[in-house]
Amino acid sequence: MSSLSPVRQTAILSAIAALLSVAFTGIIYLLFFGMDNRFWSAINMAFLIPWAITIPLGLYMSKQRFKLVQLTNRLREARTDLRQANKALEQRANFDGLTGLLSRDSFFSRMEALRVRNQSNVLMIVDVDHFKKINDNFGHPIGDEALILLGSVFRWILRTNDVVGRIGGEEFGIFLPDTSASEGQIIGEIIRHEIENTIFEPHHKMRHVITVSIGVTDIASHQDRAALMGNADTALFTAKRRGRNQVALFEPGMIAKPRPVHDRARDFKPFVAHSNFR
Repeated sequence: MSSLSPVRQTAILSAIAALLSVAFTGIIYLLFFGMDNRFWSAINMAFLIPWAITIPLGLYMSKQRFKLVQLTNRLREARTDLRQANKALEQRANFDGLTGLLSRDSFFSRMEALRVRNQSNVLMIVDVDHFKKINDNFGHPIGDEALILLGSVFRWILRTNDVVGRIGGEEFGIFLPDTSASEGQIIGEIIRHEIENTIFEPHHKMRHVITVSIGVTDIASHQDRAALMGNADTALFTAKRRGRNQVALFEPGMIAKPRPVHDRARDFKPFVAHSNFR
């Protein structure tokens, strides 16, 4: 009966109630009073009373059921909207809105989770050479297009288990699990070569060659993030100092990026890298 419309359900239930009322009233009346001139009047009343009760009650229940269905649909829609909103918030928190790569925090969280699973890992920092000139000469929207292009290059070259994120304005972090330092340097050269040879047209039929400098370091199990980033940044500084568009592998004794004077005056303050080589 659940497949029938509420009106038909009400009619059927009313008819059943009327028949039962007639049968019950008729049997009781005959047992107590026998057949007399009031029998059919009693039968008529027994037939009409269930209809008078069940029809208004059925209509009321139908309206309440309709309201309940509407409320259920609204709750379902609200739950769908909430799920989509949570997904959007998660996407916004974990991924860079421009390139679609991992955000800075998500990149380092993923790196920390994966580095303990492998004995040999590599961290590299990729920085776009002369990115400020791209923004100054062509405008920030064109600079954004350049960053999006780099993101697509990373996705095409890197393995599915490699981790890449945008960790600064024009700076990207790449974590290569189960990779030696020499292998990381080779992969860095592949990335550098591919970016340099990727066609980028700020305007129609105007090609601009994008180059990157890359600092590579292997990851020791005892090193914390600050030390790892310091080594990778030192290697990046070396690549910049050597003329840019290069890959440099960190080696002990490399000259670290010079610290600005205003930072030296702040004793015991964490070092924040700034360089004119970018």
